[in-house]
Amino acid sequence: MEQGLRNFTGERVVRSKHINGLNLSEAAYPHALRQPRHTHKFASLSFVLAGNYLENLNRQSFLREHSTFIFHPPEESHAVDFQTNVRILNVKFDFQRLASIREHLTVLDESESCRTETINYLGQRLYREFQSSDAFSALAIEGLILEILAEAARSKIRAAEKNFPVWLAQTKDFLHANFAETFFLEDVAKIAGVHPVHLSRVFRQKFGCTIGEYVRRLRVEFAAERISATAAPLSEIALAAGFADQSHLSKTFKSVFGLTPAKHRKTTRRS
Repeated sequence: MEQGLRNFTGERVVRSKHINGLNLSEAAYPHALRQPRHTHKFASLSFVLAGNYLENLNRQSFLREHSTFIFHPPEESHAVDFQTNVRILNVKFDFQRLASIREHLTVLDESESCRTETINYLGQRLYREFQSSDAFSALAIEGLILEILAEAARSKIRAAEKNFPVWLAQTKDFLHANFAETFFLEDVAKIAGVHPVHLSRVFRQKFGCTIGEYVRRLRVEFAAERISATAAPLSEIALAAGFADQSHLSKTFKSVFGLTPAKHRKTTRRS
């Protein structure tokens, strides 16, 4: 455990722990500190313990208050302006741990924030376990991090379902049933019964990505499951998932999960 370290970003690391692909640290940031736009190599989950700050992300500014959870995917660019003295519990995911969680939680595909009573309760429990050093704290910490991510995913789904048009639900069902097939935006728009431009705009608003990006994620998630659960050749899995060939699968898989399909099979293979 480290105490009182300060790095070039102006943060002071109060204490830290490493648990099974998760690097946790409590960090303090002084009032009026400004961090210019920068990126982080690893994905991170942050829980604001005290204070508040402004974060500039995707050309928008967001107020991050006490009890807010924030997730950032790898290499995301942001700038931060600390309006008060701030303390944050940070969790960084190494690439393999992120890949294993991503198989079940699409919330990890993009930045996300959540501030609910449940998040506050889970965040405070996580902080108490982080401060603990008994034999069970590591197991409790892993479980709580997964609970926080699950709650964030549920909150995102609840928000997306508000004013969710029937035709968009039909579009989603079609994509899940046919992601391995070849089709075009116009084909999906005909099924939905709306203009392609309207479909594209509303789909991005509700799902935070384009239809092409959504289909690519479905294909990669299918491939990840097949790679873990079977001994089928990667070339066969690539075709079943809708990729042109094994090379196409490998390139896309690594861009999403941060590791190759072969490495994923080695680390997750189930008997």
